[in-house]
Amino acid sequence: MPIIDFTNPIYVVVALVLVILCAFLANQYKKNTIPCIVLLVFLTILVGHTIELSALEDTANMTAFAVSIAVDEIFIFISFLMFLWLDKIQVEASKTTKGGKKSKNAKKEEKVIENDGLDVLWKKI
Repeated sequence: MPIIDFTNPIYVVVALVLVILCAFLANQYKKNTIPCIVLLVFLTILVGHTIELSALEDTANMTAFAVSIAVDEIFIFISFLMFLWLDKIQVEASKTTKGGKKSKNAKKEEKVIENDGLDVLWKKI
């Protein structure tokens, strides 16, 4: 059996609640570092499940590992989308905080901020 067994619904609900709480916290502070940490945690769990699956000697628990790896990938996808969403929010928040007199340097910084983040991706979406 995997250490973090996502075939148990309690683990899935707890992980989902933690991801939602992290999204709420990141939205309040307008920082994309929290979803990045969540993404790295689920990538680490995926690597752990893969190592456990490769070290598995009997095939009786293979379905539990397959389900756990699939749930890991779903959470990785959710946390990546959350990271992209909060990156857009962080860039928009940094654009609105730039105010006051506009000098030549401020115009230059504004152009840099407009190209910061993943604006190219959001324009296509």
